[in-house]
Amino acid sequence: MMLQLERDGSKRLGDQIVARIEALIRKGQLGEGKRLPSVRQLARTLDVSMHTVTTAFERLVAQGLVESRPGSGYYVARQLRMRPCPPIEMAPVDPATAAGFAQYCLSSSLSVDVPVGSGFLPGEWQDGVFQGSSLQRLLRAGSGGMDSAPVQGNPQLRERIAERLVRQGIPAMAGNLLLTTGASHAFDLVIRTALNPGDVVMVEDPGYFVMHQQLQRHGVRMISVPRLADGPDVERLAELAMIHRPRMFYTQTLLHNPTGGNTSPAVCHKLLNLAERYNFLILEDDVYGELAGPHALRLAKIDEFNRVLYISSFTKVLNPGMRIGYVAAPTPLLPALMERKMFGVLTGSSLQEMLVDEVMASGRYHRHTEQLRNRLTRVRSQAIATLSGLPLQVEDAVPDGIFLWVKLPDGLDSQRLAQQALAERILLASGAIFSLTGGSLHHLRLNVAYAAHPRFIAFLQRALQEGGSR
Repeated sequence: MMLQLERDGSKRLGDQIVARIEALIRKGQLGEGKRLPSVRQLARTLDVSMHTVTTAFERLVAQGLVESRPGSGYYVARQLRMRPCPPIEMAPVDPATAAGFAQYCLSSSLSVDVPVGSGFLPGEWQDGVFQGSSLQRLLRAGSGGMDSAPVQGNPQLRERIAERLVRQGIPAMAGNLLLTTGASHAFDLVIRTALNPGDVVMVEDPGYFVMHQQLQRHGVRMISVPRLADGPDVERLAELAMIHRPRMFYTQTLLHNPTGGNTSPAVCHKLLNLAERYNFLILEDDVYGELAGPHALRLAKIDEFNRVLYISSFTKVLNPGMRIGYVAAPTPLLPALMERKMFGVLTGSSLQEMLVDEVMASGRYHRHTEQLRNRLTRVRSQAIATLSGLPLQVEDAVPDGIFLWVKLPDGLDSQRLAQQALAERILLASGAIFSLTGGSLHHLRLNVAYAAHPRFIAFLQRALQEGGSR
């Protein structure tokens, strides 16, 4: 068996050995039952380490191409002839719908080139936050990284989160924090614990479409409250609360998704007064709050966990694959939330929780969030300057954050625009998916990290010209 390896450093030697032997087997040049050279012999022939050859053989065994016979060596395995599966007709994924848009944001198989509608930051912005040495240490026996996590979550991480919240003015304690598998998991726990089918929940319009879908699937009645530049319309909210007597109001106080705005202090106080008057809970979603300025005001800071359930996550600022979120809840609700978590997913990932704890303890998390805020400020200014030359309205309420809420000229439908953009591998977020009432059809939610991308700007210029000529 002759194998030629490239030694220019472009491909790992072990990968090449696997690829060469696999090719020989699949072409029939190494027949079933054929004995491969011994590890020592092939290592000497190729001038590589025995470890490299052993690892390559084990990978071929894992693929079912080779079998190991103890005391005898490695042999080409019997190759199973699989019947070809008939093609499965998949429904086309429409980015103008909530489900379709979410699939494009989350599925690598539906990748696009310019994700200007995405709610995630570019992957390269997270480089250097996690270190390989930390992962290796946590994977060692006895480190705890491979153990089951406590149901409430890693106690050290909860302590660090509580300390950070206290520095933000939120009187949290590790005891009233529950770690979850991302913020969406936290929303689901709260919905299933605090709400019953038929309960009334008030939500902002426009607002976070995933939460709308979760509430709908639980069978609650959603009542939409207009979102204004300074937060929810409290006058309309008061009218609706008096009529419908809601169980809960869901809101994003800081860097609202999709409009990007912040709720003013005056509106925050009015909201809490209304919650007290009409006896409803407030679910405060703060997943983008780390990207806000240092003096940002949150409802949980004022309320001190009397009526506010506070949810946040590390997913948006650390990495989309780092599914660690948390809920800070009034103490009476916590046992029920923990039980719901335990009988739903049992527990979280010790490895991920300990990785986040290590990032926070090292100081890298603090530096990373500061760098993200500075970088977002720069690209936000660039995006606004670029878009200002186009015939559309950028509703820029705050200087921070990831989102711009852009109003298109009359006659331009954001849903149709999203479908057209996809043909050019550009992902747009139509404002319509954020509205329960069918509003915001002429709005787009833009991610500032991509909003000045030349391909997106060129597409938008063409679309605006074609729309204006009709």
